[in-house]
Amino acid sequence: MVLTGTLVLVGCADGDSVPNLPKSICWNGEFAGLSVELLLPKGDKAQVKMPEAAAFDVFEHQSSTYCSVFVDGGRAHGRESFRAWAQRRSSGKGTGWNHWGPSTTPIPVGDEGFLWAKGASSVILCERPDLPRGNRFRLLKEQKYVELALVAEDAPDTRQTREALTALLKQYVQFAKRELKCANGV
Repeated sequence: MVLTGTLVLVGCADGDSVPNLPKSICWNGEFAGLSVELLLPKGDKAQVKMPEAAAFDVFEHQSSTYCSVFVDGGRAHGRESFRAWAQRRSSGKGTGWNHWGPSTTPIPVGDEGFLWAKGASSVILCERPDLPRGNRFRLLKEQKYVELALVAEDAPDTRQTREALTALLKQYVQFAKRELKCANGV
């Protein structure tokens, strides 16, 4: 069972501007609210949703985590306007990235990064020799990679959006290495 926490924020009531976010959001303030606001659509209010246990963890207790921002409840069937997520993987650099679409562009972020019109993603190697691994444990020996992704479905496909996503992804990679205590980290 996954429980979520929600933070409702009220922006301008006329719906002609982007709702304000707190100074920082997601995992005890990983992203500056103003950086994420650049990627949001116009609307009246924003909601930030995360799992109840807001720790950034993909190794010890869970295999993935996320932080979502909904504007006006999610215009298209509850779809997030911004989503940051991380997922533990068994494969690293050189694996298929076609699930993001045919128009991905490689970027120098993490071990292998890609950018597309509405998002950015990177895979990193995160060595954690301190965690028990193998068939008797939750964590298999080969599960030492993490995929980090940022998706902004409502953002316009502009140079500014792509620059903002690249900058946020660089920050996200450094945060993930530090929070996950990667032996090969920052």
